[in-house]
Amino acid sequence: MSDSIRPVFCVSDHTGVTAEVLAHSLVARFEGWEAKYETRPFVDDRSKAAAVVEEIDRAADRGPKPIVFSTIIDPELRGVLEQSKGFVIGMFEPFVGMLSEELGLDPTEAIGRYHGIADSSKYQLRLDAVDYSLATDDGIGVEHYGEADVIVTGVSRVGKTPTCLYLAMQYGLRAANFPLTPEQLDERRFPDLLERYKDRLYGLTIDPVQLFQIRQKRRPDSPYASLDRCSEEVAAAEWMFRAKRIPVLDTTVRSIEEISATILEQAQFSRRLS
Repeated sequence: MSDSIRPVFCVSDHTGVTAEVLAHSLVARFEGWEAKYETRPFVDDRSKAAAVVEEIDRAADRGPKPIVFSTIIDPELRGVLEQSKGFVIGMFEPFVGMLSEELGLDPTEAIGRYHGIADSSKYQLRLDAVDYSLATDDGIGVEHYGEADVIVTGVSRVGKTPTCLYLAMQYGLRAANFPLTPEQLDERRFPDLLERYKDRLYGLTIDPVQLFQIRQKRRPDSPYASLDRCSEEVAAAEWMFRAKRIPVLDTTVRSIEEISATILEQAQFSRRLS
């Protein structure tokens, strides 16, 4: 691994989503280095923790000292993780201690308590939202657009699918995505289907050079991935968004988390999974 790329492990005794979100948010504040993220969810016993430690140590032996973001609750498992050669950041301990002191209560060590039976209605809301986003991904299921809270559109590989899934997972929103086709972009013809849903529509755009790099990984040296084609498609999409007065968010400079939070704020949705 290059010395300019530092491994970042997100370790959790549950899904790892919280560790990932916090890690990305913190790392984004420091420029001049590149992180290679590795997520290790469901580290809920000593053998799994030891296996992760071995992995962290191997990474440390190969290059820069890994940074480890941990949301593990169990003190014994935290202790195992802290024996690694990584720089371990326990993301809950300082806050749990302060909250315990304020409440006069000892914290539970039950893994997954956040998603217990009392939270079943919100869990079902999350599942329904994710099912909806999958059923309306990439232009399918358009007959269900009337049920959408949000419809995201843009050129291929601009970040529509991860945005919709994040909105579903984190906010419980029914988010669909509709790709602008090459024909529509060449003709600068806004899809008729979307006209009736403009009140819930958001356009995503991106720097053409970054889009070129993303598409090159998918279809190297193809007309689809050429810089000229990427520039033409982005320009056409932005022209249509301006013409139809559709809110636009730039995925070049914003993370998926930031894009989703901006949509939530602009649409004045309440967070259904809070």
